[in-house]
Amino acid sequence: MTIPTHTPAKKSFIIPYITLAEAVAAEWSSGKKYTPVNMPLTALVYTALDKIAGKKADIVEVLMVYVDSDTLTYRASSSEKLAQEQEEKWGAVLKWAGARFDVAWAVTSGVMPVEQSEHLHKTIARYLASLSDFQLSAFCVLSSLFSSLVLAIAVCEEYISAENAFALSRLEEEFTAEQWGRDEEADKRAENMKIEVLYAERFLRLLKA
Repeated sequence: MTIPTHTPAKKSFIIPYITLAEAVAAEWSSGKKYTPVNMPLTALVYTALDKIAGKKADIVEVLMVYVDSDTLTYRASSSEKLAQEQEEKWGAVLKWAGARFDVAWAVTSGVMPVEQSEHLHKTIARYLASLSDFQLSAFCVLSSLFSSLVLAIAVCEEYISAENAFALSRLEEEFTAEQWGRDEEADKRAENMKIEVLYAERFLRLLKA
């Protein structure tokens, strides 16, 4: 199939990254009909051009909701074993992020809300605003599927891989599955989510290639 000249929103389909453009061309050369599943890289480009370009401030505002609800800042209260695993594995990522941005994340247990500092809010907002439209396209996928800005940032900054970040985001789900047995449908959904995460990471790396 021929690579489109315009996006679904009728904007020019221009990719200012050579390696990414080549990867997108490879998707179209497969002969498959476009769907986000068949052409995930193309879908991320469409998002960057149609939904983020010219609207960065709005996108950053939406992402900032995760600052006070980040998965990594909420420890389990129902299981000491799980809470210890979260403290060890999530704590390491929060420690890295704290050093990276010179901020400290407040942590809580259970579902009690936690409000991060104004300094942390402003620091993360500046970081998100510094990302390009294309980076934000992948970042939105990562932060949504991780329910965590910290993990999404860690992947963007290449501190950890997307695969490891996805595993960290699902510590509680995996703990529950080990305790009560696996659910085939839930595992299938998780696998599809993981595929999205891995493509988002590949997209980010192609921007730097």
